[in-house]
Parts: sequence; C-alpha cells; structure tokens
Amino acid sequence: MKKLLLLLLCVPYLGLGQITSVNCSLLKVSDVVIDNVNLTIDIAIYDGNMGGTQYPHISFTLDNNGDTIQNGNINLFGTMGMDTTWYNYSLLNPISPVYPLSIYFVHTNFSGPNPGEDTCILTYDPSCDSVIVSFNQIVTTSTPNLIYFDVQVTGYGPSVGYPGFVLLNNIGDTIAYENFNTAGNVFTLMPNDTETRFLDVVQSFSLPFGGFLHLVDSWFAGNPSTACIYPFNISNTSIDINEINKNRNLVEIIDILGRELNGSRNQFLFYIFNDGTVEKRIIIE
Repeated sequence: MKKLLLLLLCVPYLGLGQITSVNCSLLKVSDVVIDNVNLTIDIAIYDGNMGGTQYPHISFTLDNNGDTIQNGNINLFGTMGMDTTWYNYSLLNPISPVYPLSIYFVHTNFSGPNPGEDTCILTYDPSCDSVIVSFNQIVTTSTPNLIYFDVQVTGYGPSVGYPGFVLLNNIGDTIAYENFNTAGNVFTLMPNDTETRFLDVVQSFSLPFGGFLHLVDSWFAGNPSTACIYPFNISNTSIDINEINKNRNLVEIIDILGRELNGSRNQFLFYIFNDGTVEKRIIIE
C-alpha cells in the first residue's frame, strides 16, 4: 500500500518532468475579464512554448498607476504548451484599473539550468486589439531580404511612442526587425489607417512560418519594451528563404559608444561583418 501511495504522489511530477525552461517572449496575455459584481478577475495567457509550464500562477498584477489589483497562488500542476490557459482569482474590492497592466506570471523551473521559481512580466492593454497585422510579401532581391506586412489601426491604437516591430519565431529567436535607417515611419502608429511596413530579415527560416510579431514601444528611441504581441504566419506558397548571406562572418559587436561587447539585452548593438555590412540589433528580454 505504501508503494502504491508513493507512485500516485509522483504522477504529477513525472507528467511534467519533460518540460524545459520557459521562454517569456512566447507568453501572451490574450484577455483579461474583470467582474466587479462577483469580485473575480480571469486572465487568459497563451503559451507558445512547446513543453508548457510547471506550477504556473499569476503572483500579482499592477496597473499603470502601480496599484496592485490582484494577488494569486499556485492552483495548477502545469499547463500544455501551444495553448491558452485561464487563471481565475478573487478580488477584495471592485476595481477600475488604469491600463496597461503588468502581470507577474510565475512558474517553477525543475529541468532548466537554474532550478527554482522564475517570473515573466507580461503586459496587457485592451487597445492592442485595435491593431490587426497581416503578412503582405517577401522580397528576396534586396540585401537583406525584406518581409512586408500591413498594419491596420482602428481608432488611435495603443499608446506607444517611436514604436517598431520585431518578428520572433516559436522558440523566441529574432527573425526580422524594423531598421531605423530604412523605416518609413518611426514616430507612431497611424490612427484609423492602414500602412505597409517592412522588416529586415536577419535569420534564415523555412515556410510555412509561424511566429509572433512584437509591437515594441520606444523601439526607435533606445528604451524598448514590448507593448503588444500578435501571431504572425506566412504560408508555404510564399517564397522560401533558406539562407541569408551564408558566407559572411561576424567580426565584432559594439555599442553606440564604440565599446566592444559580447552581446547585451535591451540596448542597441552594432554587429559588424567581414563583408562590410553593419546591422543594428537588439535582444528583448
């Protein structure tokens, strides 16, 4: 009987044991429902990680004034990857939060390089729903190759300044981004309008492609933070890109002051290649 009890207690842990470390950039808050009558808040999070998460919960949520509107504890053993999970919590009082929200999503890392609890800070702004992005075309006759896409804004859209777009694949690698030197609009999203923008491709990918397009606030101002995340798909009827500048090699990485670095997050860096090309990149944490 003791052996059977031990086996049953181990089942939840074994079922989650193959989950690898979670990439925060693949998590997206898709909806927040506040019920001030029943004093509940429901938060939907889409998890683009293949392996899901272990013991996930939303520890707390802050509004744009810094007020804590929600606290929560663990109520799940784990979630499946590539799916949406709703997290349900009680409220102490009716709330009218000021958006955007900062949602502190906590999970337990058993199998990654640094076991323990990890926190992903996610954002939610209902104004993100006023923006629709859609793939337009791939241009392979230029260097670098370009991905064109359309941005349709209803109303004024999200409150962002000097925004840009960055495309990530399903494992969080940067595939393409808007370049300050070639972007047609570095100031804002055009309200009640549809504009065509393009991304510089910096990493090879195959078709069909599925990833996430990040709308990054202050991308062109040097203090970037993700404001909205949109699914972005390219069908296999488009031109396939197998490799980009295969023969070029990276010479050095420098910052805006010319200091040589190995790479850093949340700041602009210049990648200098042996063919004379220079790319401005940023890794979003």
